Amino acid sequence: MKVIKKINNNVAVGLDGNEREVIIFGKGVGFPHMPYELTDLSRITKTFYDIDRRYYAVLQDIPEDVFLLVSRLVETAKTRISGNLNPNLTFVLADHVNFAADRKKKGIDVGLPYSYELEYQYPELTRIARWFVKNINERMHVSLDKSEVTSITFHFLNAMEGEKAEKKSAKGDRTGRVISVVTKIVEDYFQVSVDRNSFHYFRFKNHIKFFVQRKEKGADFSQENEELYENLRTAYPEVAECVARIDGYLEEEFGERCPKEELLYLMIHVKQLYSKESSS
Repeated sequence: MKVIKKINNNVAVGLDGNEREVIIFGKGVGFPHMPYELTDLSRITKTFYDIDRRYYAVLQDIPEDVFLLVSRLVETAKTRISGNLNPNLTFVLADHVNFAADRKKKGIDVGLPYSYELEYQYPELTRIARWFVKNINERMHVSLDKSEVTSITFHFLNAMEGEKAEKKSAKGDRTGRVISVVTKIVEDYFQVSVDRNSFHYFRFKNHIKFFVQRKEKGADFSQENEELYENLRTAYPEVAECVARIDGYLEEEFGERCPKEELLYLMIHVKQLYSKESSS
């Protein structure tokens, strides 16, 4: 196998015998000078095919043990779910779990309320998500609460629909339209051109996609972090003003204002996106 790009010392991008790009895990596989020929394939412990390149950045942000734990849990979950799952699911969930665990350790609770409606509609997926969260809590020594079951269920649902959805044009569908308008609001407010291939934008876009899904399924954030919302709004007034404009548009689209938990999440994502664009 030809190894063509280092992600870190133990993770790299390779080309297999059919010239297919693959992410490989293995001790020291990213250490030699690139490119090189990896002749001892027994050094490879894990491979991932058909991953969107924008997710490669996840592997630089997430501890390897967290990523591999999520990967093992996803592999087990796949045996319980009928149908194909989007190959990016492991990367999406690893990013979500790492972000949620980090917030929890810092005492920041931001999440969806538990959705009994979603449990009623998708009882098996909810059981899998509950098992998933239980294992994360036990093995990472965190205490993600019940609301994370709803978030993980949404991720599984999205992964089941993802391969079909990614083949559709965004022009005619509501989610694509909302993403486009919200992105334009950010660009106009900060006078920047957002890099639509960046990982921060990928996170931002996925958050808006889940926002639309939650609205259409009647799920919404709770109202338990008003103090944190006010603190962030005071610390970053420009970001808060930009999010207020986004909230105005979303009210026109969905007929109601966003709860402060949603505005808090939007501020976090917009701040990351703007900080990246303004420094590039």
